[in-house]
Formats: sequence, structure tokens, C-alpha cells
Amino acid sequence: MSRYTIVSADVHITEPPDIWENHLAKKYMEHAPKLVQDHEGGDAWQFAYGDPNPIGLTTTPGKRFEEFRWHGVKYAEVRPGCINGKARLEDMDVDGIDAEIIFPPQRTIGHWLGMPDEDVSLAGIDAYNSYAFDEFVNDPARQIPMYQIPSLGIDAALKYVAKAVEKGAKGVIISNWPSGKAELSRDDDPFWAALIEAKLALTIHISLVGRDQRVKAHTSGVQVTSGVKKGAPNANARAIGGMAGVFAAVPPIIGQMIFQGVFDRFPDLRVLLIETGVGWIPHFVEQLDDRYWRNRVWGEIDIKEPPSYYWFRNFAATFMTDFNGVAQRHAVGVENMMWSTDYPHHGADWPYSRRVIDQQFAGVPQDERAKILAGNAVQYWNLEG
Repeated sequence: MSRYTIVSADVHITEPPDIWENHLAKKYMEHAPKLVQDHEGGDAWQFAYGDPNPIGLTTTPGKRFEEFRWHGVKYAEVRPGCINGKARLEDMDVDGIDAEIIFPPQRTIGHWLGMPDEDVSLAGIDAYNSYAFDEFVNDPARQIPMYQIPSLGIDAALKYVAKAVEKGAKGVIISNWPSGKAELSRDDDPFWAALIEAKLALTIHISLVGRDQRVKAHTSGVQVTSGVKKGAPNANARAIGGMAGVFAAVPPIIGQMIFQGVFDRFPDLRVLLIETGVGWIPHFVEQLDDRYWRNRVWGEIDIKEPPSYYWFRNFAATFMTDFNGVAQRHAVGVENMMWSTDYPHHGADWPYSRRVIDQQFAGVPQDERAKILAGNAVQYWNLEG
């Protein structure tokens, strides 16, 4: 029998206060995010642009919804499992989680990917990868971090595939198209080929942002992401609406990869879309097929199969609370969905994940439940290989 019965296919790390002192090369320390205070006296990270970005909603495990705060939260009051790998294992045991697929804090990665100086950018990515693999992981069979790929073009991306293999990673995360361009192109093909050869899983966390866009944000000082302030209801409403609408970034990724023939050229490539939910997917795939059949002749669309074929063969997605998705699991694809906690972010239900699972999976046959909760993740990341 498999040792894995519940695998969270998406969790994160909150940046510990000493991450850069411990892992970033000293000559680049002036470029590191700075730990400062937000306007309510809580801890926040000052990145290369924008207001200080607080830690509040990235450190919520164990709190009631009514206790969630974006600002005014200090590291001294958060659960150690948010920032410490050994403590995370203890929280996993409490929650009944056998393994976690670990993703980086997206705000920190964005800081480094947009650094205009390429050496600085690589140093920051190296520092995060070092922290995740060499410090945070205490049990490699249960804690599986994704290796972050930089944003500096195809040669750098290929080099980091090799580094991921050397580190023993089970998969990689890309935050932009591997070639560094704003759009998918044939220049990305060597990366897909390298992943297949290396037997590394490919993951995308919600969106892909081109390097030029990130660099522009750094150099212009434009605020891209920042916490909203208490007492600003319009800003709060906009921010919360934005959280609910993040999935709008995902359909273009699916559409581009399918219609540009990536999966005809690389049929063994699989793409896992992280933190996107799945309830919307049956409608979207239906509409992709409809557009394909209506427009394939005049549009000279020369893919070999209708889009739904590629969804079921080449994609999967993770979800947290998604009753609609579970109810539509056959239209989504039982093999194309994976449950997750999103620990330690405010989408997590620690320590009640098993209760939430039982609520969502009421009436679901045991074999289907087992695939969605663990089996698909075990296969995708080759956890038992």
C-alpha cells in the first residue's frame, strides 16, 4: 500500500526573517527585501517597489476567519510551521497530511525575477532554492519543494533544469515563459524537451509574467501588489475581488499551449496549474472545443486533436474549497485534479483539513477520492519512484 493517503498539492513558505542573511551571497545583500513595519506596527517586507507588504494573510493557520488580519501581525505571534520545516512536519501530523508540494512565496520570487541586474536576479533565485531545499526540508519524502526557474531566457532556464536534477527536485516552477518572452513561442521548446528528458514535473502558480514587465515595475516604482489599509472599504473590496478573480490569468496559458501545438510536439509534457480551482474548467474546455470546431478551417488551426483531448491528457489543476469542482469531477477529469491546503495562507483550514475533505467528498467513491487526495499527486511527482 502507498504511504500517501492525503497529499497537499499546494502549500507555501512564509519568508523567515533571516532567510537572506543565511542564504543570499553577501555582496548582494543591499538588494534583498527589507523587513520593516507596516502602518499598524506589524512585520512587513519592503520589496523593490510599492508599499511594505505585510505578513498577515500568509500566516493564518489556527485562526478563525474573524481573526484574519492583513496588517499588524508580527513574526513573534505566528505559528512556527509557517517558516520552519521541522515545525511544519508537526503541523502536518496534526492535520493528517502525509506530504506537501511546496511553492515559494510569490511576492519574494517576483522581487528577484524583476531585478534589472541579471547577476542579482540569479543570486536571489539561488538563495530561495537553497533555503527551500537545504534548510526548510526536514523529511524529503514528505516535503517536496519545487525548484524555481529564473526569468533570464532559455539558456538560463535550461541550466536551472540541470541544477534541479542535481538537487534531486521532483519538479520545477516557472513564473514566465522559459524563453523570457512575453508570449509563448517555439523558443520555449528546448525547455519542454529538457523537462521530459529529466522526468521533472512542470508547475505554474496561477500566472506567468514576462521579465520585461517585472523589470519595468522595479525601475518605475509602480506598485503591483500591496496590502490594503484598514478603514479603506473601497480598496478592501477591490483587493478581495482581485483575489477571487486571479483565475482569469489561467485560461490564456491553457489556450496558448494547446493552440500553438505544444502538446503535439511534446505529447509527454504535463502541466500542473496551481491554486486555480477546478469548478470552472468543464465550461472553459467546452467553449475551447466549440471555438475550435467553428474556426479550425478559416483560422488554419492545425492541432491534431480538439482542445479537450489535450486538457485530459496534458493538464491537471489544484483546488482547496471547490464543492462545484468535486461535484463535476468527471467533467474535470478525476485524474486531472488534486486537492491542496494552501498552508499557511488564508485559504487553509488547518487543523481541520480532514473535516473539510469529508464535507467536500461526501458521496464520492473511495477510488476517486483516493486519486484526487493523493494518487494523482504521487503519480505526477513520482513520489514513490
